[in-house]
Amino acid sequence: MAGAVVKRLNPTKTFSKGKIFACVAVAAFMAMMLARPDYYLASARKGLALYATSVLPSLFPFYFCSLLLTNIGAARTVSTLLGKPISKLYGTHKESAYVLLLSMMSGYPVGASMTTELYDAGVFSKDDAKAVAAFASTSGPIFMLGTVGSAIFHDIRMGAVILASHYAAALVNGLIFRIRKRKETALNGDPGQNSAANDDARPTLQPDVDNILSKTISNSTLNMLYVGGYTVLCGMLVDTLPLLRLDVLLESALGADAGRAVFSLLCGGIEMTRGCIMGAEITRLPLAVGLCAGIISLGGLSVTLQNYTFLSRTGMKASEVLLRKFCHALIAAGLGAGLSLLL
Repeated sequence: MAGAVVKRLNPTKTFSKGKIFACVAVAAFMAMMLARPDYYLASARKGLALYATSVLPSLFPFYFCSLLLTNIGAARTVSTLLGKPISKLYGTHKESAYVLLLSMMSGYPVGASMTTELYDAGVFSKDDAKAVAAFASTSGPIFMLGTVGSAIFHDIRMGAVILASHYAAALVNGLIFRIRKRKETALNGDPGQNSAANDDARPTLQPDVDNILSKTISNSTLNMLYVGGYTVLCGMLVDTLPLLRLDVLLESALGADAGRAVFSLLCGGIEMTRGCIMGAEITRLPLAVGLCAGIISLGGLSVTLQNYTFLSRTGMKASEVLLRKFCHALIAAGLGAGLSLLL
């Protein structure tokens, strides 16, 4: 054990360029926090306040109920009703319909979490998990209609356009990453390689009667802590950008709308709510709506890290998670800009 620790602390291989860049970036961020402690303390408090007053109250009840439904076997019921068309469309296990429904109802990161729960139970194969992650990783209607539409754009119609673009793009994105060829392996082998050709023979998530409430509350609380940590950290990263005066530099170099668009993309690439607030300030409506639809579909670094925290247990790489979210964002941005022209 001690030898393994020493080996990690003193690797024989040289650092890759990516690791060197990451080390420099983290060191620079730490230096900025030391140079401006009051600024970053205020930023952390703002992130905690956002999490405590907005994210946690809106997400935790949905997340708890989603996990409770999963533990009592609701996935089987939903898959019986809706599983066949989803399975044929994307080549996934029938219970992927359940994950899609919960993701659309509850928002990030419920889709990724439920995908992992079903993978851990042996219901999903690795291929299923990768395919489902492309179409069942969505934001929730409350955020898009209430927060973005009503609060940010002051027009619920904009929220409806963004919602339609976001969900439609998710379904199209699923077709890009659908399972095209099934692996035929024994059902009693690695659960990540079970054949999906025999859906009825494969395991289904059964009710866990013993201590079901305590298990659900403990798992949902722990996962909410992950979300809170990423929310605070990514908020501090976003607040670093105006400290560097990137917004002023971009607007002076590219013009007002173009500068705001690029700056909102940078912010949205870290934390989607802040990116949407800045994107809505763009005067050209199709650009503003398309940009916000793309930012929400990308989810930013905060959502990507939340998703990867769960999906890494299925064997997915960070690059695979990013590729699916990037494609989703491009499709949603195009749909959002196009649909907004009809208003």
